[in-house]
Amino acid sequence: MSFLIEKRVDIIDLKPFRIADREHINSYFKEHHYEQCDCSFDTLFLWQDVYHTLWAEENDVLFIRAGKGDQAFFMPPFAGDHATFVEGLKIVEEHLSDLGKPFLLKSASPWVVDRMKEFCPGCYSYQEDRDNWEYIYKTSDLIQLPGKKFRMKKNHLNGFLRAYGDYQYEPVGRDNLPECIASAREWFVRHQDTDSIEHEQTAMNVMFENWDSLGLKGGVIRIYGKIEAFTVGSLLNPKMAHIHFEKANPDIRGLYQAINRDFLMHEFSGTEFVNREEDLGLPGLRKAKMEYQPDHFAEKYDVTLNAAGCGELEEL
Repeated sequence: MSFLIEKRVDIIDLKPFRIADREHINSYFKEHHYEQCDCSFDTLFLWQDVYHTLWAEENDVLFIRAGKGDQAFFMPPFAGDHATFVEGLKIVEEHLSDLGKPFLLKSASPWVVDRMKEFCPGCYSYQEDRDNWEYIYKTSDLIQLPGKKFRMKKNHLNGFLRAYGDYQYEPVGRDNLPECIASAREWFVRHQDTDSIEHEQTAMNVMFENWDSLGLKGGVIRIYGKIEAFTVGSLLNPKMAHIHFEKANPDIRGLYQAINRDFLMHEFSGTEFVNREEDLGLPGLRKAKMEYQPDHFAEKYDVTLNAAGCGELEEL
């Protein structure tokens, strides 16, 4: 069946993310068990101020827009049970056109790209966004660090265990949350050197301010009574954990390996995979993430509209 949506005269009613919207927004993500962390209310809520992220719902389609001015873009639309992906694409195109902005989708998965090629061959151009591919690891690998490929990481962990065998792991809760906040502030004071650090601090502040409502899981490691490492995560889907933040004293060898292992072992041992987000194209971060031997990536692509436009899209 083919169709052409009539020209719209209204603008999508975009609004900020609020805790009350959580279950409703997540309902659009649950069906496909997405691997991308930006297909999660928690991520969208925490980072909305940094990336100017807004959402709207229309005709049973969820729209997510981010960026400002000419840098504005949409994620691929999420169609509910009574809507079509194609209808969402047309609404995005017309909304951006009404604003005088170019058509741009970001975070398009290979599955989305394949669908768009089927719906309208030649309508769109696709560009690999390697810097934002997310690293997916096997949970068991990060807990056990097995075999020769993890030898260096295992050596760091063993060095930590020999030096600090009496360390303590504990989950984040009401009793130690103030200490976690203080530890985070201390870490950021020591690393205030880039815009990305400032952005991360903004997102983390939102997290702490809404800790009880979000229901995230956290873990800390104490050495001689002081919190020296902390991490926070949640379930991205029933099989996959997502690590939102992980900070540790860089002067303590093996501490990052210890908090990584212990957190998964205590909080997410029942998952098959762990999403540890992207490397942002930073060489050092890419090297560090590759050393943990990812199982695969949550690939992302940018999508732009060719000069001819969509014309008439066909729903398969």
